[in-house]
Amino acid sequence: MKPAAGRRPRILVTGFGPFPNAPENPSEVLARELAGEPPERLGASALRAFVLPTDYRRSWPALRRVQDRFAPDIVVHFGLARRADSLVLEQVARKRVHAGRPDAAGFAPPSGLARRSGPEMLSATLPLEAIQAALHDARFPVALSEDAGDYVCNATLYRSLAAAAGGRRVVGFIHIPPTGAGGMTRERLLEAARLILATAGSAWMDDRSPSEPVNNAFTTSPGRRDQAGAFGISLKSNAGPEDA
Repeated sequence: MKPAAGRRPRILVTGFGPFPNAPENPSEVLARELAGEPPERLGASALRAFVLPTDYRRSWPALRRVQDRFAPDIVVHFGLARRADSLVLEQVARKRVHAGRPDAAGFAPPSGLARRSGPEMLSATLPLEAIQAALHDARFPVALSEDAGDYVCNATLYRSLAAAAGGRRVVGFIHIPPTGAGGMTRERLLEAARLILATAGSAWMDDRSPSEPVNNAFTTSPGRRDQAGAFGISLKSNAGPEDA
């Protein structure tokens, strides 16, 4: 079902706080900066941005409360990939996480699972091809990824997608590089984030986002790979152990 005529989307943005070996997280700075953006500038009716703790046990309850109260149409998670030199658009989330890598609170799920139930993989539902094209046209370094890592970022994307299954809410995750890597200064990163949100909002308005997201295991479509090649953008696996 298409959104009511003329209604603009409600957009939720998250970043993450510090984690081991990353005492400063640029996604936290980004989320705080986006919190001050006028929603209409991004084509949204409402915008909420906040920072999640890099904590398996605290991050999901906090995110779920905000989602329940704010009722977003679009959810965009940002997190740090310490070895990246571009924006990384995550295509999938996996149920499994690293049972031996503790979060900022010193905890790692002993089960090695982000969630007890659900398929092994879920596909992101953001309009990644449109976002990819917009970023490339604006000369931002960008890559597609089939590996969101095995840490809190991946767990957050998996949980967020599972919660949105069966509805119209679209969800995705963008890993960002350390400040300055790939020419991504703080100012450039904010500019790119604005473009990502505006593109997602425009696609939502056009009803190009999937209406029945995510209960199937991920498979890469030939079209997605062809699109990446046409824009000269790499499709790569992310550096999981350095992400959060």
